[in-house]
Parts: sequence; C-alpha cells; structure tokens
Amino acid sequence: MKRFALFVSSLLAASSVCATDASRCDRQLVMQIDSAYITVEPDGVTINAFGVAESAGWSAPTLLKASEIANGSMTVDFVACRPEVSAQVLTPIQTKTKLALGADVRHVVIHAKTNSMDVEIIRK
Repeated sequence: MKRFALFVSSLLAASSVCATDASRCDRQLVMQIDSAYITVEPDGVTINAFGVAESAGWSAPTLLKASEIANGSMTVDFVACRPEVSAQVLTPIQTKTKLALGADVRHVVIHAKTNSMDVEIIRK
C-alpha cells in the first residue's frame, strides 16, 4: 500500500509540474475543436475554444499563434500539455486566451489535430 501511495503522489507531482510550467511540457495539438467564440475588447480579443483531448490529464490549454496575418485571417493552434500517463478516455478541454489583434484581423482559424474551425470577429 505504501508503494501505491508513493506512485500516486509521484504522478500527481509530475502533473502539477506540467500544469505550472507549460513551457517545459510536451505541448501538442488537442484532438478536436468543437466550438469557439470571440469577444472583442479595447486591447484585443478573447477567444474561448472548446474541444476534446484524446485522454484524461491534459493541462494548460491555450491558443498559440501559428501564422502571420494574411488577407484579414490569422491561424492559431489549440494546444495543451500532454500527460505522461493517463486514462484513455475522450475528455473535454477548453481555453480562454486573450490575443492582441488589430482591426485588420477579421477572422481566426483554430487548428486541432483532426479538424479546424474558422471564427469570424464581429466588431461593432
């Protein structure tokens, strides 16, 4: 029993390290993006993206710029820290990421491993 407790505590420690220091984790595209919406703010936009990870335990989800702005479009990758050990069960994942985008960006393409989604920025 003591060995099992030690094993569980080491797994928890490893997952918390990944969650607190995403720069050193195994950051990969999440499996799929299901929906997203964009909120326009004075200093940029906030993108809320919802999808599915291929297993439990993915952490620190975010959107990373994948391309420069071209023809009013910008591409981002929906990524998260992949767990070292996890249950093989599809798991919901979401992120709320703020990006400093100018008025020249009219839509954002969000990439995941198996699909992508084009989300229009509606400015009033």
